Amino acid sequence: MLREHTDKKTDKWSVGSRNKLKASMRYKIRRVFAACLDIIEHELGYPKEDREKFDRIRKKILGIGNDQIRNMEAELERYNISYIPYHIEMPVISLEQLDKIFNGEAKDEGSDIQKRD
Repeated sequence: MLREHTDKKTDKWSVGSRNKLKASMRYKIRRVFAACLDIIEHELGYPKEDREKFDRIRKKILGIGNDQIRNMEAELERYNISYIPYHIEMPVISLEQLDKIFNGEAKDEGSDIQKRD
């Protein structure tokens, strides 16, 4: 019973779910670091002689970000992940029900659809 939860799942769905989450997290982490650098660059309005200093700082910040992405990816390898796709239920109603809804008649029993104004 416990073994079920301690074994790493290697089926296509689990591996695909893990990879999807990694790609999503990688993108989001990179966007945070890039946005921070953009804000710093915009707010400082530094002169040209400070460009080298900014580039050194930028390189260090991006290095930290890339290290954290690698740490996150390594950490995710320890989890069994299952992607839950979007799901939309579309009720099927008869034409009679539809006529009642659009003619303003009372809601049918068992139907979750109401007339909207």
